[in-house]
Amino acid sequence: MSTKSTLKEDHKAEIEKRSSEEILEEEIRNQQTLDSFVESDKNWS
Repeated sequence: MSTKSTLKEDHKAEIEKRSSEEILEEEIRNQQTLDSFVESDKNWS
């Protein structure tokens, strides 16, 4: 069980290391990916 908490702590530390700018850039990329899937789906309908 101790490895689970260690993994969670490592993940939390990784998130804290990322700047808000990096997170914003990733959110924008994710939104663009979603938008392109939606657009693609419209074209198939």
